[in-house]
Amino acid sequence: MTGLLRRSPYLVFFWAGRALFVENYLTHAKVAADPIVLDLLELFGQPQRVTQLAAGMPGESKKAFLGMIRKLTEHDLLEPFDGMAKTRERATSAWERWGVDARFFHWGTKDVKYMRPEEAHAFDLACKARSRAPSAFKRYPGAERIALPPPQPALPAKFTDVLHARRTQRDFNGDPITLHQLSTLLGLTWGVDRWVDTRTFGRFGLKTSPSAGARYPIEVYVAAQNVNGLKQGLYHYSPNKHQLHVLRLGNIKSRAEEFCAGQWWTKHAGALFLMTAVFERTMWRYGFSRALRTVYLEAGHFCQTVLLTATALNLASFCTAAFADSLIERELGIDGLKESMLYVAAAGHANKR
Repeated sequence: MTGLLRRSPYLVFFWAGRALFVENYLTHAKVAADPIVLDLLELFGQPQRVTQLAAGMPGESKKAFLGMIRKLTEHDLLEPFDGMAKTRERATSAWERWGVDARFFHWGTKDVKYMRPEEAHAFDLACKARSRAPSAFKRYPGAERIALPPPQPALPAKFTDVLHARRTQRDFNGDPITLHQLSTLLGLTWGVDRWVDTRTFGRFGLKTSPSAGARYPIEVYVAAQNVNGLKQGLYHYSPNKHQLHVLRLGNIKSRAEEFCAGQWWTKHAGALFLMTAVFERTMWRYGFSRALRTVYLEAGHFCQTVLLTATALNLASFCTAAFADSLIERELGIDGLKESMLYVAAAGHANKR
């Protein structure tokens, strides 16, 4: 320890119960942050030479001091301030625009330990024995229910034509979409495509988009703005029943711009699709932080499916991550904790040019 040492710039602190911990999110090293650890990390806020700091210390104090410095270095809380550290810091400096939360999430969920295939079955059995799985479907016992017509059985376009034709379109003309089109968008994207029976987890529904462990945490709500045969309002889509639960009727079109962070064109779409995640469905099976990535990825899978379905129906569509999270969550009656907003898509008729 003859060179310069500094406090690692990749540290986060958090409480777990009554203990404060410090973690290096690049290396996943974590230790309890007792007062002496905090004092030493403060001391190395600027690069220091350990030999100079320890030079005037008496024997036992010097030995204890060097021992603590060695442990903090082994746990990546202190690091050599050398060429490698400077190169790494330059490479990660671009992430500063996204803040520590993005950095912590990205690197904190990298390089996890995976199970071998032969371990998976035992893991699934243990998961099932540990607790009862949360319901894969939301229920609104007191809500009015609206049965939807079956999705359109055969779409007119070839798949390759659909892929080439899909474009983000925001110039909606305000014409209504049909209830059949809405039904097809919902059914082919979020509806249960078929049911399967398994020895471990029993019966569950599969959809046209993939989901980690077939847990399907993504829910969808419809802001019906201009749909023939359906009153304006907010609805929840039931994927196992292929029906809508009425949450609130009224002029929802006036809220679209506010929902979508000032994107005024959203109010001219036929419908907005508000995607949320019920996190405990995925947490029940996967008890490690990397599983959160799968929830976000899944929202993207479903969004691409609804955009392609809209294209096949000759509808314009777009998606956005710019929306007022808490406002929409209040309107939907969800808590933003167990269930939270993730994504918005829209479909309608494009202006002809």
